[in-house]
Amino acid sequence: MRKGFGLTVRLAVLTGLLTLVILSTIGLALMSFGEYRQALSRLSDESTRALMTASRLKQQSESMVGSGALLLLADDHFSRRQAMFEISDREEWIRELLSELEASPATQGSFTALETTLVELVENFNALDALVRRRIDTQALRLSRGPHDEDSVVRLYHLEERIAEQMRTNRSLSMELGVAVGYHVNHIRSQLDASVHRLNEEIGQRERLLAGFAGMAMLVLLVTVLYVSRSVVHRVLRLHRAISRERPAPEELDVSGNDEIARMASSIQRYMHNISDNERRILAMNRELDFMASHDALTHLYNRHHFERAINERQQALDSELYSVVMVDIDHFKRINDNHGHDAGDQVIRMVADQLSRGLPDSALLARYGGEEFVALVPGCSAAAVASMLETIRHALMGAVVRVDGVTLWVTASFGVAQKIPGAAFDRCLKAADEALYEAKRRGRNRVVVRPLRQSDSEGGDNG
Repeated sequence: MRKGFGLTVRLAVLTGLLTLVILSTIGLALMSFGEYRQALSRLSDESTRALMTASRLKQQSESMVGSGALLLLADDHFSRRQAMFEISDREEWIRELLSELEASPATQGSFTALETTLVELVENFNALDALVRRRIDTQALRLSRGPHDEDSVVRLYHLEERIAEQMRTNRSLSMELGVAVGYHVNHIRSQLDASVHRLNEEIGQRERLLAGFAGMAMLVLLVTVLYVSRSVVHRVLRLHRAISRERPAPEELDVSGNDEIARMASSIQRYMHNISDNERRILAMNRELDFMASHDALTHLYNRHHFERAINERQQALDSELYSVVMVDIDHFKRINDNHGHDAGDQVIRMVADQLSRGLPDSALLARYGGEEFVALVPGCSAAAVASMLETIRHALMGAVVRVDGVTLWVTASFGVAQKIPGAAFDRCLKAADEALYEAKRRGRNRVVVRPLRQSDSEGGDNG
């Protein structure tokens, strides 16, 4: 400063400079936290919703394979139409989710390949439906003509060959559909990760700018230390230390007083609280997404995808230990849905899932396999021991009721149990449990059937 400037001028210049630095710091902080809040809100509202939609789309596309299996197993027109109804329902779900995903601002790229694969898959299902219908009609014709009708036998043989070829095409198209959906899921996740990375870089730049402004403020404060109260210096230093940390704690900010510094600290504290709230909300959403990916939304049991993945991970351990596999099917579930509505059906499924969770040991891997079916892996237990547990569960189901709109529903279930087949993979044991389940249903339902070990099991190995 020039000679002749009085104390008032000097103090005014220094105070003006200090005010400019502080206001710049406040503006940068407010702008930074405002942009951070907007970015987090955008990630929460757009990217996370798109990721959830894509995950649901992946689940629906994977379920198309199971629907095709139901159609393949149909032995009458009622079962065939029921399977096609489920396929149509899943197609409608997939198209709705596709439309929602295409309309999302968080998604980019073309969905043409996915839509084309879906159209081909549905057309293939229609062709399979026609073949299954002809098979059912041919079987009925054979029964009417007698078992020695060679023409019907030949026609059935050719139909089975065409159905097998159609199913192979179905599996291939379903895999293509799953891969296409998975690509979009991964693309959305990559976009989300990239947005978070860019946001972190911007925050780092703003933090460095804030640190620079704070340094300038410290220099001015050192010059004006004789003219400004020491309490102001100390408060600014405390504020600087609080906001310069990697993860500032809002409660550490001193917001006492009614001056500019207190208002600045209060504003920063509010934005820090907002940031913390947004971070907690995003973490909660991520936990919910992880839970949805591995659990059934209705029963909160593991879903089929998680069950199969867990079995694959434990395959080597399963080869060297004793275990039993359980397949469960709710009796007359379709009748409950048709007569009392889907809400009643949901209550029945939840009640059965609860009884299974209570009745099976904690070490059991229990999952909803699809529809009204459940599957469980019980390690370290023989089929006889598991059958005893299932009898207890079966009696508990018979004693439990579901009340819907004043109507009491009595629920029973059929159980199939198979012990580990020596030298065979888990899939074979699962198939054996499924055979036992169908035997239980054939005998009249509401019973536990144990599939006994056969001589052919030890002779056939994995190929039996």
